[in-house]
Amino acid sequence: MSSAPASPAPEPTRRPVHLRRIECAGFARDDGLFDIEGTLIDTKPDQLVLPERTVPANAPIHHMTLRMTVGRDFVIHDVLARSVDVPYEVCGHIAPAYRSLIGERIEAGFTQKVKRMFRGVAGCSHLTELLPVMATTAFQIIWSDVDNFDSTAVGNGRTRGSPLGGCHALRLDGEVVLRYFSHMLPPAQTKD
Repeated sequence: MSSAPASPAPEPTRRPVHLRRIECAGFARDDGLFDIEGTLIDTKPDQLVLPERTVPANAPIHHMTLRMTVGRDFVIHDVLARSVDVPYEVCGHIAPAYRSLIGERIEAGFTQKVKRMFRGVAGCSHLTELLPVMATTAFQIIWSDVDNFDSTAVGNGRTRGSPLGGCHALRLDGEVVLRYFSHMLPPAQTKD
Protein backbone atom coordinates (compact mmCIF):
# COMPACT_ATOMS: atom_id res chain seq x y z
CA MET A 1 0.00 0.00 0.00
CA SER A 2 1.57 3.29 -1.07
CA SER A 3 1.27 6.32 1.08
CA ALA A 4 0.60 9.76 -0.28
CA PRO A 5 3.51 12.19 -0.11
CA ALA A 6 3.49 14.27 3.04
CA SER A 7 2.31 17.83 2.69
CA PRO A 8 5.06 20.36 3.13
CA ALA A 9 5.12 21.91 6.57
CA PRO A 10 3.57 25.35 6.68
CA GLU A 11 6.01 28.24 6.61
CA PRO A 12 6.64 29.67 10.07
CA THR A 13 5.38 33.14 10.80
CA ARG A 14 8.18 35.70 10.75
CA ARG A 15 8.59 39.27 11.92
CA PRO A 16 11.38 41.63 10.90
CA VAL A 17 13.95 42.38 13.60
CA HIS A 18 16.95 43.88 11.75
CA LEU A 19 17.84 45.22 8.31
CA ARG A 20 21.38 45.69 7.04
CA ARG A 21 21.82 47.45 3.71
CA ILE A 22 25.17 47.53 1.95
CA GLU A 23 25.54 49.58 -1.20
CA CYS A 24 28.58 50.18 -3.39
CA ALA A 25 28.79 52.68 -6.20
CA GLY A 26 31.67 53.25 -8.59
CA PHE A 27 32.72 56.42 -10.36
CA ALA A 28 35.28 57.14 -13.09
CA ARG A 29 37.21 60.31 -12.30
CA ASP A 30 38.55 62.74 -14.86
CA ASP A 31 42.10 62.10 -13.58
CA GLY A 32 41.94 58.43 -14.68
CA LEU A 33 41.32 57.06 -11.17
CA PHE A 34 38.15 55.46 -9.83
CA ASP A 35 36.19 56.13 -6.64
CA ILE A 36 34.30 53.32 -4.96
CA GLU A 37 31.83 54.49 -2.34
CA GLY A 38 30.54 51.93 0.14
CA THR A 39 27.70 52.49 2.58
CA LEU A 40 26.47 50.26 5.39
CA ILE A 41 23.21 51.10 7.20
CA ASP A 42 21.68 49.04 10.02
CA THR A 43 18.11 49.68 11.18
CA LYS A 44 15.55 47.98 13.41
CA PRO A 45 11.76 48.18 13.07
CA ASP A 46 11.42 49.09 16.75
CA GLN A 47 12.96 51.81 18.87
CA LEU A 48 16.31 50.85 20.35
CA VAL A 49 17.50 52.34 23.63
CA LEU A 50 21.29 52.46 23.88
CA PRO A 51 23.41 53.94 26.70
CA GLU A 52 24.31 57.09 24.72
CA ARG A 53 21.29 57.50 22.47
CA THR A 54 17.82 56.29 21.66
CA VAL A 55 17.41 55.22 18.07
CA PRO A 56 13.87 55.63 16.68
CA ALA A 57 12.29 52.74 14.78
CA ASN A 58 13.71 52.40 11.25
CA ALA A 59 16.39 55.06 11.89
CA PRO A 60 20.05 54.14 11.37
CA ILE A 61 21.85 52.56 14.29
CA HIS A 62 24.94 52.31 12.10
CA HIS A 63 25.47 54.45 9.02
CA MET A 64 29.06 54.11 7.84
CA THR A 65 30.62 55.19 4.58
CA LEU A 66 33.97 54.50 2.96
CA ARG A 67 35.33 56.10 -0.19
CA MET A 68 38.29 54.32 -1.74
CA THR A 69 40.17 55.76 -4.73
CA VAL A 70 41.97 53.20 -6.90
CA GLY A 71 43.96 53.16 -10.12
CA ARG A 72 43.65 50.77 -13.07
CA ASP A 73 46.39 48.72 -11.39
CA PHE A 74 44.11 48.29 -8.32
CA VAL A 75 46.48 50.25 -6.07
CA ILE A 76 44.63 52.30 -3.46
CA HIS A 77 45.40 56.03 -3.75
CA ASP A 78 43.11 57.45 -1.06
CA VAL A 79 40.60 56.39 1.59
CA LEU A 80 38.02 58.40 3.49
CA ALA A 81 35.99 56.69 6.21
CA ARG A 82 33.01 58.33 7.91
CA SER A 83 30.76 57.27 10.74
CA VAL A 84 27.51 59.18 10.15
CA ASP A 85 25.31 57.40 12.71
CA VAL A 86 26.85 55.25 15.43
CA PRO A 87 25.77 53.70 18.72
CA TYR A 88 28.58 55.43 20.67
CA GLU A 89 30.28 58.77 20.09
CA VAL A 90 33.76 57.22 20.10
CA CYS A 91 32.92 54.91 17.18
CA GLY A 92 33.95 57.51 14.62
CA HIS A 93 37.38 58.03 16.18
CA ILE A 94 38.74 54.96 14.34
CA ALA A 95 37.93 56.33 10.85
CA PRO A 96 41.44 57.78 10.19
CA ALA A 97 42.98 54.30 10.70
CA TYR A 98 41.56 53.25 7.34
CA ARG A 99 43.96 55.63 5.57
CA SER A 100 46.60 52.96 6.22
CA LEU A 101 45.13 51.22 3.16
CA ILE A 102 46.76 53.83 0.92
CA GLY A 103 49.40 52.09 -1.19
CA GLU A 104 47.87 48.62 -0.75
CA ARG A 105 46.75 46.70 -3.83
CA ILE A 106 43.40 44.99 -4.25
CA GLU A 107 44.36 41.46 -5.26
CA ALA A 108 44.09 37.87 -4.05
CA GLY A 109 44.33 37.87 -0.25
CA PHE A 110 43.04 41.45 0.13
CA THR A 111 40.10 40.45 2.33
CA GLN A 112 42.31 38.45 4.69
CA LYS A 113 44.80 41.30 4.82
CA VAL A 114 42.22 43.93 5.80
CA LYS A 115 40.75 41.60 8.42
CA ARG A 116 44.23 41.34 9.96
CA MET A 117 44.92 45.09 9.65
CA PHE A 118 41.67 46.10 11.35
CA ARG A 119 41.13 43.15 13.70
CA GLY A 120 39.50 43.84 17.06
CA VAL A 121 40.19 47.26 18.54
CA ALA A 122 42.34 48.26 15.52
CA GLY A 123 39.21 48.90 13.45
CA CYS A 124 35.45 49.11 13.19
CA SER A 125 33.78 45.83 12.28
CA HIS A 126 31.20 47.67 10.17
CA LEU A 127 33.71 49.71 8.15
CA THR A 128 35.91 46.62 7.71
CA GLU A 129 32.89 44.66 6.47
CA LEU A 130 32.53 47.13 3.60
CA LEU A 131 36.02 46.56 2.23
CA PRO A 132 35.58 43.12 0.57
CA VAL A 133 32.43 44.27 -1.26
CA MET A 134 34.17 47.46 -2.32
CA ALA A 135 37.10 45.41 -3.63
CA THR A 136 34.84 43.32 -5.85
CA THR A 137 33.14 46.54 -6.98
CA ALA A 138 36.57 47.86 -8.03
CA PHE A 139 36.99 44.79 -10.25
CA GLN A 140 33.52 45.34 -11.74
CA ILE A 141 34.38 48.95 -12.54
CA ILE A 142 37.84 48.44 -13.97
CA TRP A 143 37.12 45.20 -15.82
CA SER A 144 33.95 46.60 -17.41
CA ASP A 145 36.34 48.01 -20.02
CA VAL A 146 38.13 45.10 -21.73
CA ASP A 147 40.94 47.50 -22.66
CA ASN A 148 41.92 47.32 -18.98
CA PHE A 149 42.54 43.55 -19.16
CA ASP A 150 46.14 42.43 -18.88
CA SER A 151 46.30 38.99 -20.41
CA THR A 152 50.08 38.74 -20.05
CA ALA A 153 50.04 37.60 -16.40
CA VAL A 154 48.85 34.02 -16.09
CA GLY A 155 49.11 31.92 -12.97
CA ASN A 156 47.15 29.18 -11.20
CA GLY A 157 44.91 28.74 -14.25
CA ARG A 158 43.94 32.39 -14.17
CA THR A 159 44.66 35.51 -16.17
CA ARG A 160 45.39 37.77 -13.19
CA GLY A 161 44.95 41.07 -14.98
CA SER A 162 41.38 40.24 -16.00
CA PRO A 163 38.36 38.30 -14.77
CA LEU A 164 39.33 35.42 -17.07
CA GLY A 165 39.93 32.33 -14.97
CA GLY A 166 38.31 33.94 -11.94
CA CYS A 167 35.08 31.93 -11.80
CA HIS A 168 33.37 28.83 -13.21
CA ALA A 169 31.86 30.62 -16.23
CA LEU A 170 35.19 32.28 -17.13
CA ARG A 171 37.42 29.19 -16.95
CA LEU A 172 40.36 29.62 -19.30
CA ASP A 173 39.48 26.33 -21.02
CA GLY A 174 35.74 26.89 -20.79
CA GLU A 175 33.08 27.56 -23.41
CA VAL A 176 32.58 31.27 -22.63
CA VAL A 177 36.27 32.17 -22.75
CA LEU A 178 36.95 30.09 -25.86
CA ARG A 179 33.92 31.53 -27.65
CA TYR A 180 34.16 35.21 -26.71
CA PHE A 181 37.59 35.92 -25.25
CA SER A 182 40.04 33.52 -26.90
CA HIS A 183 41.82 36.51 -28.45
CA MET A 184 42.72 37.63 -24.94
CA LEU A 185 44.39 34.39 -23.91
CA PRO A 186 48.18 34.41 -23.87
CA PRO A 187 49.80 32.34 -26.60
CA ALA A 188 50.34 28.70 -25.65
CA GLN A 189 53.86 28.05 -24.48
CA THR A 190 55.68 25.39 -26.47
CA LYS A 191 57.98 22.84 -24.89
CA ASP A 192 61.52 22.63 -26.24
